[in-house]
Amino acid sequence: MKKRRKGLWVAAALVVLFGVGFWYLFLGSRITDASDEVTPGEADTRSLVVYFSRAGELEGTVDAVSSATQNSNQDMDGSDTEAAAKMIQELTGADIYQIHTARYYRNAFLGTAATAWIEETFNLRPALAAWPESLDDYDVIYVGYPIWWFNAPMTVGSFLETYDLTGKIIVPFCTSSDNGIDVSMDYIREVSEGATVLDGYRIHNATIEDVSAWLTRIGMLGQAETTEEPEDKQVENEQTEDEQSADEQPEESSLGYVTEGTGEYRGFVTDNVFHSVTEGDIHYNVYIPESYDGSEPYAIYFTLPGYEGLYFQGIATNLQYEEYGFEAQKYIPEMIIVAPQLYDWGETSAAQTIALVEYFLETYDIDPSRVYASGLSGGGETMSLAAGMRPDLFTAYLQISSQWDGEYETVAEARLPVYLVIGRDDEYYGSASSQEAYDTLHQLYEEQGMTEEEIDQILVLDIKEHDYFTDQDVSNEHAGALLFAYDEEIMDWLFSW
Repeated sequence: MKKRRKGLWVAAALVVLFGVGFWYLFLGSRITDASDEVTPGEADTRSLVVYFSRAGELEGTVDAVSSATQNSNQDMDGSDTEAAAKMIQELTGADIYQIHTARYYRNAFLGTAATAWIEETFNLRPALAAWPESLDDYDVIYVGYPIWWFNAPMTVGSFLETYDLTGKIIVPFCTSSDNGIDVSMDYIREVSEGATVLDGYRIHNATIEDVSAWLTRIGMLGQAETTEEPEDKQVENEQTEDEQSADEQPEESSLGYVTEGTGEYRGFVTDNVFHSVTEGDIHYNVYIPESYDGSEPYAIYFTLPGYEGLYFQGIATNLQYEEYGFEAQKYIPEMIIVAPQLYDWGETSAAQTIALVEYFLETYDIDPSRVYASGLSGGGETMSLAAGMRPDLFTAYLQISSQWDGEYETVAEARLPVYLVIGRDDEYYGSASSQEAYDTLHQLYEEQGMTEEEIDQILVLDIKEHDYFTDQDVSNEHAGALLFAYDEEIMDWLFSW
């Protein structure tokens, strides 16, 4: 009887705890001042900016769970997401609407974090306090949100799934101090059935000019008009297509020609374009030391970025987002550094990477025994493919917080040195894929008769524990890949070959 009573008390206690927890996490005060009316922009607009921003301001930087973070963006007031939304409205003349949940999230950081985690884990749809009756008057809908647990808040799904979005264009944008928009894109596509979802953009520490440049790149704003030249000046500047092409070719090559960029960022010439005969236009930024004059061979380093550095994110965003191209200069000062900006990752991008490497090897005085490569996140997927296709081009390869998509046998046959580094609990890839790549290459080397010592020289698996990141004030292991650029052990391995 005593055991039965004890069991009843335990059950009752669990029910009470569950009830209190549910009340605390999901039954905050109701939001009563939300409206279903949009704030109008320009007359006859066919665009709407909608954004979700947690009601209330939390102290500090808490992008992983809360949208009401301190505003990093310039030119506008409000929370980070609200400011970003207002910049888009000002540039496009769109109507604007803020999404509100039916109830407030808790003020305490842990309370908001727990609620957001449960909603994300179980794919829940929080109730809304209000919503516009129809979106039929809009062709383009800009959707803004913070990054909550590396994804869009489930509230965004609550809103978008309310409507028939067939034939509409969805333009996602997010705010976060250390997480990109890439993980959330699958979710936005899922909850935007029938719509065309354009590539998203993270608006962080941005000006209205930055946002304008992004909207122009994706076709949402018209190209800036050029000042009309006098008629006599037009005649003076007229050239045939052949003459223009000749002027754009600083280096003769059967592989294609280059249109040199005109921008500069920390010693890099930005937005060069290699017009490959076989692979199309390839955008890249390049650092060429002042000492280079072609009289002696130089080393060269190709660094591929992740999603945040792809070309549609903006010219030189890869250089602004991560430091690999700058830190590399400390190891080999007399080295050309190429930072491509491709459009995605996969076999097409790998073929473009190979074409760009071949162009530099043909047109510059390069030491073929010192051609280094690295790939970060999605750039690692691309570079592993390139290494598998043409391992003979590279001296050593550093794969950073990514997964191996390329061939193993060709890399093992060429005995290309490979260093795989990743966080044990990398939020995007996990570490299992790197472990599998290491094990597969290791087995192939064993079959070649190599000793363990010989294998250890050319194959390294470096899985970082969580405290590696937290000790450097970084909580996100995938975003923590940016730290590896400053790790002397990692970088010295690459450039010591």
